[in-house]
Amino acid sequence: MKKILCPVDFSENSLNAIEFAVRIGEAHQAELTLLHVFTEKEFGEALSKGLLAKRYRRTEIDNLVQYAEELLQSLTHEVNHMSKGRGLVHCYYHFSYGSLEKYITRYAQEQAYSLIVMGTGGIKDVFEEYAGSHAIKTVERAPCPVLCIPEKVTYAPFAEVVYATNYQEEDDQALQQLVEVIKPFNGAIKALHVYAAESNIEEAMYRDFATQAKAHISYENITFSHLKFKDPAHGIDRYAIDQKANLVALYGKKRSLFEKIFLEGTTKNVAYMATYPVLVLKTP
Repeated sequence: MKKILCPVDFSENSLNAIEFAVRIGEAHQAELTLLHVFTEKEFGEALSKGLLAKRYRRTEIDNLVQYAEELLQSLTHEVNHMSKGRGLVHCYYHFSYGSLEKYITRYAQEQAYSLIVMGTGGIKDVFEEYAGSHAIKTVERAPCPVLCIPEKVTYAPFAEVVYATNYQEEDDQALQQLVEVIKPFNGAIKALHVYAAESNIEEAMYRDFATQAKAHISYENITFSHLKFKDPAHGIDRYAIDQKANLVALYGKKRSLFEKIFLEGTTKNVAYMATYPVLVLKTP
């Protein structure tokens, strides 16, 4: 993992995501790019609603574009000053215009980024059915894994990691990708399947999944579990909290667990999954 992209809108959420991106960049000795996609409407609304961090508020702004780019330059300078001696190769910035989620995913693909790290608004932005969410649209379209950082989640090394599976054929590739992300942290992977009803078929599928994964994943610190729970999102959340997970990961293509949790609204009106980052893996 050599190139990390972190979209920034100057909100507290995105500033929090920068810390995650920086720490991951340090651990992987990677490059980091802070990306701001300017739209006058969104930037103006952030100012008027007080969504920008206090340090960036200003009562009179003659040139919003210039001001936004100055903020991005300042953040980039701060990151380089603090982190280049800790393993981060370099922090760059990229300032542009356009449709936010479309530009993020296109730029990530054109520049061959390994990971996108982005802050979210928490439960409503990621885990509820929320069609207008920039985070969900970015996750759907992204060419690489996306790490979603819910609001108020503080950084911690990825020591305890839950991989949620629905027995997809891409699990081996997704798990290998997860290993690459967490390897510098020496994290423990706990692969989990949540099922609604006990059956001989479920037991057989679970054994086959565990056997195949053990044979193909060259990572010693991985264990396997399955859990009976009516709703998969609730089950994953309960397990992650019990295990004190620092990260929950899942495979992110349609017809997968990602679609069920992110797109079908199974978590609607349930205020949970806001205590840990979520990594959505994207295999070729």
